[in-house]
Amino acid sequence: MSTANPTANSVTDANQGRRLKVVELPDGLERVFPVIKQLRPDLELGDYKRLVMLAHTADGYRVVAAEVKGDVVGVMGYRILHDLLHGSHLYIDDLVVTAKFRSLGHGSALLNFAEGEARRLGLSGLRLSTGTENTEAKKFYEREGWDERSVSFKKKVPSH
Repeated sequence: MSTANPTANSVTDANQGRRLKVVELPDGLERVFPVIKQLRPDLELGDYKRLVMLAHTADGYRVVAAEVKGDVVGVMGYRILHDLLHGSHLYIDDLVVTAKFRSLGHGSALLNFAEGEARRLGLSGLRLSTGTENTEAKKFYEREGWDERSVSFKKKVPSH
């Protein structure tokens, strides 16, 4: 049984012993960083804190942690975006569950949290991106009812 209040800072799922908790910024970032590091191995803690706070200031970026017995086992970062193609929507920048806790519903719970936020805010939908080589993530999102809709491109700007 889940107890969810979309305006609350945490959601508890009694069946799984899971708690979803909105992370306080910037103080809670050190606690979730080891899990984020699994998704972004080249990222250092100082850069993570700086980038999260920039995104929070610019776009309202928020971080949600999935906890089991007080340990962080999954993390999701999201923000609200507005563009001509998708309208106002919730964009998930980061979603990771530690290997030991995958396939136990934690990723699904984080996605459900995001969907609840999108619904509560009256948004048109949700979006996310994953690497083309990340076949496990692609399978997971498809099982969760997400449709593959586009391919994104990236180009670095050389420094002077």
